[in-house]
Amino acid sequence: MTLQPGHRPALKTPLGASGLPRYGYAVLEHFIEPAELPAFRTDIVHALAMPQRPSCERPNNTLVPMRWNDNAVARVLGSEIRRNRIREVTDSTDLRWISGYLSLKEPRSPSLWWHQDWWCWDHPASFDRRPPQVALLCYVSATDDRSAALRVLPGSHRVSTSLHALLPEAHSHEAGDLSPTHPAMSDHPEQVTLQLRAGDAVVLDYRVLHGTHANRTDERRDCLLLTFAPSWSALPPEIKAHLIRHPALPQGEDATKLSWASELLPTYAGLRRDLPLNRAAPRVFSISDDR
Repeated sequence: MTLQPGHRPALKTPLGASGLPRYGYAVLEHFIEPAELPAFRTDIVHALAMPQRPSCERPNNTLVPMRWNDNAVARVLGSEIRRNRIREVTDSTDLRWISGYLSLKEPRSPSLWWHQDWWCWDHPASFDRRPPQVALLCYVSATDDRSAALRVLPGSHRVSTSLHALLPEAHSHEAGDLSPTHPAMSDHPEQVTLQLRAGDAVVLDYRVLHGTHANRTDERRDCLLLTFAPSWSALPPEIKAHLIRHPALPQGEDATKLSWASELLPTYAGLRRDLPLNRAAPRVFSISDDR
């Protein structure tokens, strides 16, 4: 695994729990062992052959929804070793799974623009030191700067950058009209490119700025993307009331036969309701360690 910086001194490899709070991301090497990769790839083929749930077709990237009972999801969440690695890297107090997607980067597709995934910037929880939500990206394809490698702007989850003021709203259609030379599409001097092997994974704070390089190859880049609340019981009730409604979670279905259900499926006894979405980070913000 190689970290390729832009025009800055190389960062120490952010392995383990020390990487996430400082940089906004951390790498989990060999999260999926080589012998397991064929099974994951078969699961992806089967999932894509099924009648498709509505997918998120954002420019240059397709997100195919996965649910709690999909095989690929169960392969990750059903492994005690993998559950413990996620808990360790997130410094979790009450880790709960929220959603899953297949993230597909088609051959010969342009870059995915710089964005962050947090959806509730109007809420004070956005400025807590601990991440309210994280994403786990499990790569079943090797990546480099030619094959849609992830690029991250370290520390951008803690303090605003000049780039924040220039970005379209995350997941908006406006990004589809951006010029290749727009700052949202371009390399950034502070970026780090994650050149990963198949089976490696990355954990991202939902607030950190990230994107991908273009896929200049003739092969699709496949990634299993799972999201978690690292400290579910500590989240404000209104955040839990919103997240518990995610369609990836059991909706009146019996999940008790799953070995990992009681550990990782969230519960909430209050009224379930949606919060207003605000995916645009403030142009100026700072998060201190004592929040």
